[in-house]
Amino acid sequence: MKPDISIIVPIYNVEKYLEACLNSILAQSYFDFELILVNDGSLDRSGEICDLYAEKDNRIRVIHKMNGGVSSARNKGINTANGKYIGFVDPDDTILPTMFELLIKSALEHNADIVVSPFTTINLIENKVSRSAVWEEIHCVIDKKNIEKQLVPKLLNDNYYGYSIIPCWNKLYKKVIFSDYNIKFDENMNYGEDARLNYMLLTRVERLVFINKPLYNYHLHQRESLTQNFKEDYAFILDNKKFMISLCIKFNLTKYISNLTNDYINQSLVYMQDIVKSSLATNKIYILKNIMNDLDFKENIRFFDCPSMYYRVLKTICILKNEALFIGAVKAKSKFKGMFANK
Repeated sequence: MKPDISIIVPIYNVEKYLEACLNSILAQSYFDFELILVNDGSLDRSGEICDLYAEKDNRIRVIHKMNGGVSSARNKGINTANGKYIGFVDPDDTILPTMFELLIKSALEHNADIVVSPFTTINLIENKVSRSAVWEEIHCVIDKKNIEKQLVPKLLNDNYYGYSIIPCWNKLYKKVIFSDYNIKFDENMNYGEDARLNYMLLTRVERLVFINKPLYNYHLHQRESLTQNFKEDYAFILDNKKFMISLCIKFNLTKYISNLTNDYINQSLVYMQDIVKSSLATNKIYILKNIMNDLDFKENIRFFDCPSMYYRVLKTICILKNEALFIGAVKAKSKFKGMFANK
């Protein structure tokens, strides 16, 4: 008999966090699920840990595959899922014991295509805990008409991440919406792949439900090392901006385009700071230079609405195209945290 829910966990080199993640899933109050662990070519003990857990619980299936990225791993899980509904959990996060019980209860009660809950961010770098915002402006059950008339405009006009829309891991999806609309994670994207998928689904689904209870713990860890894909990842930030602008045009919401360009610059500056803080020994100046000289970046940075003095400094440096000074400013902020207001 097929399970109600397929929980998909994409796994790559997370041996330090994986057991806590799996234990939180196996502690669910809702029992009727299969757990699909997709080991995406891990080089540490992650694959071994998956196999050990599978030996102890027959709800667990392990898929070992060549490394193809998180989107590839999630798609593999979707393609092999037997459940009527699909949920995602990242391997370095944890979930509350009642998460999938509450999500599927709401999905069945309202015949929802997607159920969304807030999430808790546990920032282990700055030792902070915060909760994502919930949808307060409209009723928790949103049909297709109001998705287009209320939800999409609000998301395009506001900081949509705060409304828990972007991630895939704080949601429950009807499995059929992936096949019916031929939508999957873009395996060529290294950045924003879940945002793209969720926005494509939003414009197609019949009913979406928000529940006012944080059920997912997003653990923000210090990134041990960043890949060499910075240039490509910036291209995806830019591509996402263009995609969001296309939604503005589609729904006749061009008045929100300025907000999206501001978000694009903010994401770019955060990403550039990641470059500076990364373990890359070389090419930092080269990568920053490419971003600062990008035509879209140059055009939009001039109109960026800076949230703090620190960001005003970064904006000025970018306009001057001084990569070395940018690196110095980021390092100075890290060294003297009280000098600038934190973003």
